[in-house]
Amino acid sequence: MLEMIRKFAIEKPKVLGGLILFIALIFTISMGWWGFANSRSSQGDIVARINGTPIKSTEFARDFSIMKNNYQQMLNGPMGSKILKQLNFPGLVLRNMIYRQLWADEGKKLGLVVSDETIIREISQIPFFMDGTPPRFSKQIYTRFLTGTHQTAKQFEESIRKDLLVQRAQVIVRATAGSPFPQPGSPAPPTASMIDQQKNMLKLEEETVQSFQTQLENSASIKIDQDVLKKVSQALL
Repeated sequence: MLEMIRKFAIEKPKVLGGLILFIALIFTISMGWWGFANSRSSQGDIVARINGTPIKSTEFARDFSIMKNNYQQMLNGPMGSKILKQLNFPGLVLRNMIYRQLWADEGKKLGLVVSDETIIREISQIPFFMDGTPPRFSKQIYTRFLTGTHQTAKQFEESIRKDLLVQRAQVIVRATAGSPFPQPGSPAPPTASMIDQQKNMLKLEEETVQSFQTQLENSASIKIDQDVLKKVSQALL
């Protein structure tokens, strides 16, 4: 199992994104882990601060549980303490939370706003929360999900808001790579040359996002309380 996870980590870095349980909001792009300042704060519940925004131990524990559950579902098997330690799983979780916050901050700087109506629509369309024939949003399933992940409806809604900010910020950055828009009219069958061009464009977009993320990381104030991180991690492993 460990070899399979390592293969995902190397070949599919997006798998390391902090997925909200059962929804496809993947936003981790780079695998870098450098330039972060260490900190020793007097507040024992703050794992890290990103440009002044705190990551609380309760938030870290929640994301740890969600990310672990997603890995286990993906691999169809449990992940024991030994594997989690070998992967430095707490580091993966914190890395994801840091990148997520950096992109959300950038979305706000760009003037992006996610309305309450958009959040409600997004949640109501998540397949996991649907039941019946035809499928409809189930308040009971939604409530059980919130209870199982130890969060309130407001907390989950704000998490969705942040995810959408991240997505929209990345869409804008990808657009700077010069991705061509489809021409009007009946589309012609794709040729080998067109397919190669599309692959190269996707690669360029990914490189553009990664480069921009590195800029965000290098210019950010990222302070990690190693004592709190170690204490919380030991309790979760």
